[in-house]
Amino acid sequence: MAKKEDLDLDVEGKGKKSSKLKLIIILLVGVLVLGGGGGAAWYFLMMKGDVTADAGADMEEVDEPVVKKKKKKKRSNEPPLFTGLDPAFVVSFKDQSQARFMQLSVELMSRDPEVIEAIDQYKPMLRNNLLLLFSSQKYEDVITREGKEKLLQQSLEEVNNTLSDEAGIDGVEAVYFTAFVAQ
Repeated sequence: MAKKEDLDLDVEGKGKKSSKLKLIIILLVGVLVLGGGGGAAWYFLMMKGDVTADAGADMEEVDEPVVKKKKKKKRSNEPPLFTGLDPAFVVSFKDQSQARFMQLSVELMSRDPEVIEAIDQYKPMLRNNLLLLFSSQKYEDVITREGKEKLLQQSLEEVNNTLSDEAGIDGVEAVYFTAFVAQ
């Protein structure tokens, strides 16, 4: 019987060494996979840059910027900086036959960090003036591409006028409608 117990002990001993080796291999593979995934995520996130949020599936994407004629020296070698005027604007149209609404998200672009700071500081004023501009539009005008481009130009002028009057600075180069719904 002693011989049979010795055999049983040897089998269990080999099984423990084998399971420890498998555990070490699995842990090493897991660490390598997680390390590689983390490294790849870091690489892609660091290389990506600024990205604006998705506007939603029901909203029409409009990527046409309105570029202002510069009064200041152009900083073409500087990367563009974006800031959003969140939350999205929602205005109603003056149409007596039925209720019509417009919802749009606005992003502003400048290459000057001071302008971005001024936008953040005067955001309530900018939102108010743009809200007044948007609510004065007619539905028939804003549903065409030309109407949207005209509204972009008017928005750019309104933003730069407000910043010029309040902060003495105008450097917003473009206005983007990142989401636009009119119904």
